[in-house]
Amino acid sequence: MIRFKDFLSGTNQSEMENSSAYVQLEATSQALYLKFDTKDVLTHASYTGKTDPWLGSLCSIVVGRSLHELLNFSLNNWSHNFQHDQTYWEFKGELEEHIFFYPLELLRAGLSIYQGREYLYKEIDPLICRCFGVRESDVLKYIKKSEDPTPEGLGLETKAGMGCRSCVVQLTKWMNVNKPKSQAHFYKEKSRANWLIEIDYLLSCFPESLDWKMEVKSFQGNQVIIKFDRTVSQLEEEVVSRRLQDFLAAGLDADLSFFLIRN
Repeated sequence: MIRFKDFLSGTNQSEMENSSAYVQLEATSQALYLKFDTKDVLTHASYTGKTDPWLGSLCSIVVGRSLHELLNFSLNNWSHNFQHDQTYWEFKGELEEHIFFYPLELLRAGLSIYQGREYLYKEIDPLICRCFGVRESDVLKYIKKSEDPTPEGLGLETKAGMGCRSCVVQLTKWMNVNKPKSQAHFYKEKSRANWLIEIDYLLSCFPESLDWKMEVKSFQGNQVIIKFDRTVSQLEEEVVSRRLQDFLAAGLDADLSFFLIRN
């Protein structure tokens, strides 16, 4: 079991890439990083700046909690977690002199930013991809500078849509709306963005899709490449591949060919 004095050595002190929310305390230059999953559960937390046992311990005891739980987080959570830790009570005694408890304020500011608002509830750029912290301005910036914006190109540049993929449908629609007509690619009177939306939806309905971690890799001509990540025999792969072809072709277009490849 981790002890409060363990955080004196800098535990959880590291910069985080692709955080869901980041906030900095100007007075001390300390920053807090938070990363949430698609169900609004905090999966990682870390901080940078001066080594601080309060921030270090905060990053440990908040992980695994839901956004709702964190919105009600208080100093009592520290006391409950370290109730038998003498070092904690010594530090807490010194804390009684201070009205402003900065670790808790940093957490609240980070949660406000994650919810799409600046601290003190000033509106900011909406968060589009929560897995990698990609915001609306990042997407529009990519579309504006790209000659042929695609969800794949956006993913390579910002990683948007490369996590849980829940934002892929929204992103492909956005690409299609913002892409100049002269740049849009069509297959049988329908844009590729619309085809990708339909393929992605039907693929999610295929029985093995979730277990095999299937996702669309490319769409060229009439060929759709779908990658998967699962250890299976060659025979299993061939059987599922044939079923997948029949399933998707029947729901979309008989002229489309679907191919499974290992990730």
